Amino acid sequence: MGDFSGLNVGAHVGDDLLLVKANRHQLPHNDKITWLEQVHSNKVVSLPTVDTTADAAISESPNFYCAVMTADCVPVLLSNKAGTQVAAVHAGWKGLESGIIANTVHAFSCEPSEIIAWVGPAICGQCYEVDNQVADRFSAYPLAVTSSENKNKFLLNLPAIAEHQLANVKVASVTQSGLCTYCQPDKFYSHRLATHQNKRSTGRIVSVIGLS
Repeated sequence: MGDFSGLNVGAHVGDDLLLVKANRHQLPHNDKITWLEQVHSNKVVSLPTVDTTADAAISESPNFYCAVMTADCVPVLLSNKAGTQVAAVHAGWKGLESGIIANTVHAFSCEPSEIIAWVGPAICGQCYEVDNQVADRFSAYPLAVTSSENKNKFLLNLPAIAEHQLANVKVASVTQSGLCTYCQPDKFYSHRLATHQNKRSTGRIVSVIGLS
């Protein structure tokens, strides 16, 4: 309801927890999903686990599905081509800077060339304005950082950075969703858009991957 209308699944954003639980229950295979306590880290956990404070999870059991919640950050879903391991990554700029994607790829038991990746809905490079201190952290990706019309501001393309980082660790098969959370408020939650609209908070979408 209100700021959270649209099946919010985030239990940490101020929504009614009973409604969040009901929304989560509507998800396919909801009983198999492990919900992480995401903290913008580079920590990866293997499922099942009792330690859910992490920003990526990897599983090789059909009983435990990997999931990450986002509202502008980049969700990355990974699978080996053999279909025996899957992973989900929550990658904001802090996670991208600290190596969450590489850490998750290295948690697989196969060669990175045997992994396929999907980069899900996230804020696009035309909508994500940052200051020079954040932009400078990604100077290694010049095509992902462009000047903004606003002085001392830059536009940062997080999905492009995620794809570059996947390529850097030899994951060649990458599919971009091409969907922007900020541009499409009728489909997605956007923390940045909520801030610009002076809203107290907003919900979260979830990206899930599991073995059948």
